[in-house]
Amino acid sequence: MELWDFRNGDRNEIFAWAQRLSKRDRAALNQKLDLLERLDFEQAIGLKLLAGPIQHSGHILKLRASGDHALRPLLCRGPHVPLHEYTLLKGAKELDRKLEPPGVLDKAIENRSHVRKDKERRVKHERA
Repeated sequence: MELWDFRNGDRNEIFAWAQRLSKRDRAALNQKLDLLERLDFEQAIGLKLLAGPIQHSGHILKLRASGDHALRPLLCRGPHVPLHEYTLLKGAKELDRKLEPPGVLDKAIENRSHVRKDKERRVKHERA
């Protein structure tokens, strides 16, 4: 599977979010993303690496990673080649079973819409 990051202008949003994480959180995130690249979708769901689609979003999934925090970056399959790629749309954490920051799911849905319309709104995943 290929991993892509949402891009806003010249800014890789996922890389920027991951850089602000603690060293332990970044390590946990990178480990889970490495695993996600090697698994097909059914395996990732079966191992509970991915959850979703969440809150009636239709297409938004969350990756489960735990370091200092419960990291839940939001992503989708595809959207251009759904069987072979994931696009990381927005960085998020989970606290008391709620996604943080507020409005993050709506932003992920919006970002997916941008990527569907314009492939240039994403870049190959970059590790932080």
